[in-house]
Amino acid sequence: MRSGITERNADSLDRLRAAAARLTPAQLAHEIDPPWTASALFAHIAFWDRFTQARWTAAREAGRDAPASIPDEALERLNIASLHQWLLLPSESAVRECLAAAEEIDGVIASLPAAAVEALGGSERVRLVDRSLHRADHLATIESSSRS
Repeated sequence: MRSGITERNADSLDRLRAAAARLTPAQLAHEIDPPWTASALFAHIAFWDRFTQARWTAAREAGRDAPASIPDEALERLNIASLHQWLLLPSESAVRECLAAAEEIDGVIASLPAAAVEALGGSERVRLVDRSLHRADHLATIESSSRS
């Protein structure tokens, strides 16, 4: 299970890097899923990778095997509240932060005990370890911006 998650995370990071290298500033700024732009999606992915990393840090500090649960509604409200800032962030900064955040959380997940990864990998909380799932939710949209 663990190697599969590590590979999927690495593959999704490679896709993010490829999209970042391919997209022009105009493509990053163009609305592709109004009001979302590719740049805002990069910022969104960065935020959630950083948030997941912060949750793992808190879990480790508290001696827990996994981060505490958060209700889905609260997570959706974070998206709504953050969108305006993500749209304002310069594209270059959003892309750079996305790639850095993805690299860092992938490293954190790779360093977790195998039992923790396996337990979450087969649960409804799989996104705490398999970041490729969240990235994939948005990569197709980001990648479509190069066709716009």
